[in-house]
Amino acid sequence: MMTQIKPLAIAILLADALLLGVSLYMGEKWLINTQIAFFSSLFVTISSFLSYKRVVQKRLESGAFEERDEIEKIEDRFDLYSEAKSASTTDNLSTNEIKEIIKEEKAKQTGLKKSGENLIKSAGGLFNPLRVISYVILVLGFLYLVNNHYLKIVPYLLGFLAVPFGALISTIFYRP
Repeated sequence: MMTQIKPLAIAILLADALLLGVSLYMGEKWLINTQIAFFSSLFVTISSFLSYKRVVQKRLESGAFEERDEIEKIEDRFDLYSEAKSASTTDNLSTNEIKEIIKEEKAKQTGLKKSGENLIKSAGGLFNPLRVISYVILVLGFLYLVNNHYLKIVPYLLGFLAVPFGALISTIFYRP
């Protein structure tokens, strides 16, 4: 795990170092904008990661995930093609039963109900206190810049995008 985070941290810190260099050249307002946006973005990213990591760990502990993956469940709902089942099992299904299975699978894949279920399952990560605090910090930083007449949109956006850009760069150049 740590070996995967290290290249990401290096890429993000290099992006911030580049921002610092440009900001020092451009002036004080650039420096304030880029750094407030950078640290706000970094805190939001870290808190989102930690909250969803906790949601996934809880689902793993509760046994929500089985050995079969989602695609396999969709393609082979009745476990007809596993090695434990014989080939004659598929011959026992009539055409009408197969059509019924296909209709059921199509109904499962779409709809508001499925979206609602996913929202409920991930609500723990969505309303995590750490994540809410990180967004409050983001808004307060933005309001500080606006109220003190420091806000410059270009450096603010550059600072905010440094974290996702660093993540993209580390993904492109580091492949375990």
